[in-house]
Amino acid sequence: MHYILGFIFSYLSAVGFALFFSCSKRSIGLSSLAGALGFLVFMLVKDFYGGLFFPVLVGSYLTGILGEIFARKCHMPAILFIVPGMINLVPGKGIYNTLFYFIDGQKSLALVTLFDTMAVASAISFGILLASVLSKSLMSFKFRKPSKKYDWRKKK
Repeated sequence: MHYILGFIFSYLSAVGFALFFSCSKRSIGLSSLAGALGFLVFMLVKDFYGGLFFPVLVGSYLTGILGEIFARKCHMPAILFIVPGMINLVPGKGIYNTLFYFIDGQKSLALVTLFDTMAVASAISFGILLASVLSKSLMSFKFRKPSKKYDWRKKK
């Protein structure tokens, strides 16, 4: 039940942010689906693996891959699918706590939460980078037919 509610609420929040960012109506459903699936994978990996960096990395990678796939399918820019989908993984609580601890004068706690928040933000950006690099490398990949001049199957 925990995973179903997480999927539903992450889908709805991605729809809200897609509307907030004025995304096209064709991309709202698919970008929200990419975000909800990425958040579901994040929850699954977090429950089985623990920690925060690796689950966010895997969730953002899946969201980035799905965003690239949906962008190719709909002939639209990938950012329309990736940004609303990533909103669920953004460490808003960590940013808030960091600022709260700095204002409250608890500098050691503020630095710890700052580094945790920066780790999550870097995991998000690294996941998007990996998805984009994979997409670009697969775009340039072409299957080649063997040359007729040299047949490697024949032995001399």
